[in-house]
Amino acid sequence: MRKRIKPSIVISLLCLVMVATACSGGSSAGDEKDRSSNDTAKQTEKPAEGTAKTVDMVRIAGSDVGYPSPFAFSPSGPFGYLRNSLMFDTLTWKDDTGVIPWLAKSWEISADGRTYTFKLEEGVKWHDGEAFTADDVVFSFNYYKTYPFNWNGDIGQIKSVEKIDDSTVAFHLNNPFAPMLSDLVGIVPIIPQHIWETVTNPIEYRDEKALVGTGPYQLAEYDAVAGQYLFKANENFFKGQVIVKELAFVSAADKLLALQNGEIDATYTTNYGDVQTLADAGYKSIKSEPAGSIVRLSFNLEHPQLSDKRLRQALAYAMDRAEISRKVSGAEPMVGNAGVVPTDSPWYNKNVKQYEYNPQESERILDELGYVKNDRGIRDGLKLSLMTSSNKQDSIMIQEMLKKVGIELNLVHLDSAAFTVALGENKYDMALSGHVGASGDPDFLRLWFSGKASNMWSARGKSVDLEQFHEIAKLQMQEMDETKRKAYIDQLQDILAEELPTLAIYHRPFYHIHNPKVFDNWKNTYGGIADGMPLWENKVFLIDVKK
Repeated sequence: MRKRIKPSIVISLLCLVMVATACSGGSSAGDEKDRSSNDTAKQTEKPAEGTAKTVDMVRIAGSDVGYPSPFAFSPSGPFGYLRNSLMFDTLTWKDDTGVIPWLAKSWEISADGRTYTFKLEEGVKWHDGEAFTADDVVFSFNYYKTYPFNWNGDIGQIKSVEKIDDSTVAFHLNNPFAPMLSDLVGIVPIIPQHIWETVTNPIEYRDEKALVGTGPYQLAEYDAVAGQYLFKANENFFKGQVIVKELAFVSAADKLLALQNGEIDATYTTNYGDVQTLADAGYKSIKSEPAGSIVRLSFNLEHPQLSDKRLRQALAYAMDRAEISRKVSGAEPMVGNAGVVPTDSPWYNKNVKQYEYNPQESERILDELGYVKNDRGIRDGLKLSLMTSSNKQDSIMIQEMLKKVGIELNLVHLDSAAFTVALGENKYDMALSGHVGASGDPDFLRLWFSGKASNMWSARGKSVDLEQFHEIAKLQMQEMDETKRKAYIDQLQDILAEELPTLAIYHRPFYHIHNPKVFDNWKNTYGGIADGMPLWENKVFLIDVKK
């Protein structure tokens, strides 16, 4: 049954003003590594000794990202996954220190790296009161083999999942898998067997039972048309007290104005100028570290001209990517790494080949390829198109820069739905996209370029024809020694920089801007939430974690 936010609730979300106090409480470490306009807000009562201070409601700018079941949320960006994660839990999770225990309280790894044995938390209840057991874990991963989860999490690495007893499970892998804890069992949620075992069309399943999880929140209201969600705290959450009692995602045409008007309490931006403006008004901001988001050109390698890497390299030399980054972000430029991994990542290869702005070198290569300029200064026989969605300023600057070396570039602007369809079907010359997922485990390189990424903006479904790349990508995935693995990741970056199936224009940080009088416990997640989301809607920071 579809839940809808009633008009009275929408109005209350836009008008309600409240104040948060700082929360206390620690988190267990894992094995891996403002002045407000709401001056009349009501102060939360002082809690009893041993409990955390609570916040009535936090309102965050949002939009519709689909029905938040594990099979129906939108994979077009990270926000559908994040809504789902409020209700459903994984065996591990991440906080600001890295991987931490979650539904699994501990684990052991066999000497050959092929078996992970997890001890599960006991006494955990599903939202409907049923007990969570090892049977649910085994069932979940078997079910996902038939009905895939709607995000990343390479369950093809799993040979089998075995129940040892009611609170112990063993994962037997086909081979060692280095990001097992962060990017498999830390991404894929556990679902209740007693609900899903009879469901044969999970994408269309809309019964309220579809949202029964073990997580810290339950969905109270959902309005797809308005793009709004209201979550209420699970007062029996097994990890500790939920300190934000209601979490609302509210549609706002102008997010920054809505924040200043007290209609929302938090939002994000990629423009540093917004940060400076709101800092003067007393709002706090947090910069994502590492950046985690990338704006890049994807080349159609089946295009008769773009299939030649020399042309792709000539295009790279023709673009002043530092200038694009500076003008679009309003901050110091973070020029894209030709090897894709962000330059502030610990996995970045500092010796990788780069393409500094050099229009003379671009023209030399273009001349060598036989693209001769006519009397209008345009290179005959080389007319390309650039497919864009929301990156309007970037695309115009790219068009102007390529014109300087004689390349006529046609801009094709599509809405996001049409863009992702064309991207997946390879119906473009070049495509400009911006998306997250680059701040986590470097296995994202294997997923992106083998067509296995779930994020639609990552050109999922299309694999690059680079045999050496795929061989090394497999080796890095199975290498458990971090130093040896880093050497493989360096090699992958070298291949990508030379072949240029994609060109990173720039890496961009996100800035979380919030009203500290409402809630001020936002933090960066080490390596990004799940598979590298450089965002702040991490449920762990909304909980007074006790275990």
